[in-house]
Amino acid sequence: MTADELIDGYVAEVVGLLPRAQRRDVALELRQLLSEEVAAAPDRAEAARALLAGFGRPAEVAARYGTPVTLIDPADTRRFLTLAAGGAGLILFAAVLHELIERAAPQRDLERAGQQALPFVFAWLGLLLAGFAVAAWARRRRPDTGWQPRPVPTDRINRLGRAAGLAFYILGTLVLLDPARVIVPLAGEAAEPALREAFAYDGDFLRVRGPVLLALLVASLVVEAVLVVKGRWFPLLHHVTLGLGLVMCAVLTWVIGAGPVFTAALTDQTAKEIVGLIVLGSLIDLAVRARKHHVRRAVHH
Repeated sequence: MTADELIDGYVAEVVGLLPRAQRRDVALELRQLLSEEVAAAPDRAEAARALLAGFGRPAEVAARYGTPVTLIDPADTRRFLTLAAGGAGLILFAAVLHELIERAAPQRDLERAGQQALPFVFAWLGLLLAGFAVAAWARRRRPDTGWQPRPVPTDRINRLGRAAGLAFYILGTLVLLDPARVIVPLAGEAAEPALREAFAYDGDFLRVRGPVLLALLVASLVVEAVLVVKGRWFPLLHHVTLGLGLVMCAVLTWVIGAGPVFTAALTDQTAKEIVGLIVLGSLIDLAVRARKHHVRRAVHH
């Protein structure tokens, strides 16, 4: 190939990666620049090959003439990967929880649950990619939209809100000790036998899993009470809270998979589904709280 043919082919690849409005001007400029570089060479074809080899890939050259179209802005890459990995892991864990709840069906197993979760993982990744692409497009369309000030994260807490939450958690724990005792007065004495049967705990659950779970609930209430008294987060309390939250999620998963919680099948199924949602929500909350803690420590120290 001649030098002109080499240069024309290279220019064609570069301008093919640019918007139509730029192609003619860039083609003229780039062709002139490259031609001048090899004009005085004894062997123009060989000089053109060497020049183009060192000039850069066509995609890199095209990027110099304008902002390349990207689905995800480089600044968003870390957040995208974090959300992608976290969301995929949460979906797979949700599939495992669902399998533990439905494990009475003998034809199903955990491996199959993972396979069934894959379409949801790919759907999550697709939605995430689309969301970041739309956000990047919006920023390019309105580059004047700048940073908006937000409150600086602090260690202080809303004591009144935390105290109300603590009272609610204590009440919920007391209800869990004997759900029928709370529900019977609301439903009427005539419904007492049926309600007692529906909300009777399984014997195996009461022997091991129940006491372990109750101990963790009490420990969580104590930690929450300390937080209300102190009125702020401090490193040890934060680490204890995160560790206790992770242990609680693990124990709740064990409670779901180790056997019945209630003797009535319908009550047991419903309770396990609710607990599964609580575990998933708790894992998300723990991740958010861990991130906020690291931000607070970085800002104030």
